[in-house]
Amino acid sequence: MSSSTSTSVTTARTVAATATNFLGGSAAANDDCGCNDYSLLTANTGIRTVTTANGNLDGSGTTVTVFTAGGANGSIVRSITIKSIQPTLQGMVRLFIANADSSVITLYKEVQIPIVPQAPSQAVPAPQYIMYETVLCGDIKLNDGFSIIATTQNTQSFNIIVEGLDISYPSTLPGSCCNFKQTAANTGVNTVSLANTALDGSGTNFSTVFTVGSRANGSLIKAITIKAMQSTHEGAVRIFLSPSGTPAWTLLHEVYIPQTTQSGFDPSFKHVIPANFNLQEGYQIGVTTQIAESFSVTVEAEDWTYPIS
Repeated sequence: MSSSTSTSVTTARTVAATATNFLGGSAAANDDCGCNDYSLLTANTGIRTVTTANGNLDGSGTTVTVFTAGGANGSIVRSITIKSIQPTLQGMVRLFIANADSSVITLYKEVQIPIVPQAPSQAVPAPQYIMYETVLCGDIKLNDGFSIIATTQNTQSFNIIVEGLDISYPSTLPGSCCNFKQTAANTGVNTVSLANTALDGSGTNFSTVFTVGSRANGSLIKAITIKAMQSTHEGAVRIFLSPSGTPAWTLLHEVYIPQTTQSGFDPSFKHVIPANFNLQEGYQIGVTTQIAESFSVTVEAEDWTYPIS
């Protein structure tokens, strides 16, 4: 997830190291409905947290399997988000690819982790920091059963979120290749106002904003809009994901909230995240606020299905 905003949040106190790195791969199937492309795409979202230090480059030692390709014809990995849930030291997060039985594990990419936040240890007043976050973009195609494995150089906690699409083909081919994917608007709305300072998904006061349709192949999250319902103090609104059937929340993204004054002629703070993120059936999006201030949150999305299977 990358972010843009109609209100500038570039201040000395905003020290998150947010970047977009090329992941590699080729164009995804079914994006532009090329000739004879009958592929059926089903969202496959992998979410895990890596914490235990492992400096090995050969895939040995303590590892975490984040994603497994599940499509009959493999899977497309669209993006991988690495989100720290604590201040970081210089280090590395490593991503590996393993074959179906994990007999071969190869190092695919290393992501350098900087010191975040880079700020005086006794700043007064205490600033609101945003933890390290980066999104690796690109379309890697993996064989069915192949997996993505992650490790961290230091004993520090990182959420790893993989946006994947499983590939299959219908048993009976349609008469024409185009326009057989069906979409339906799925708009999530809610407010959040009670404080929750936790980055690890603990605590209460989560507001569930969005749920992927129960019969959908997935949902394309197009944008998330955060709009203050009052004047604001320095803080943060956090976006979490929860896998289907579990109450666990995993931090995906943080939005820095600056100090603002709302009035009859000054609009309140607004921030729009242009997500373009494919989310698995049944998954939920939840939000929290660092301090007890009121925000409206709107999720613009579309569920997709196919009339054939």
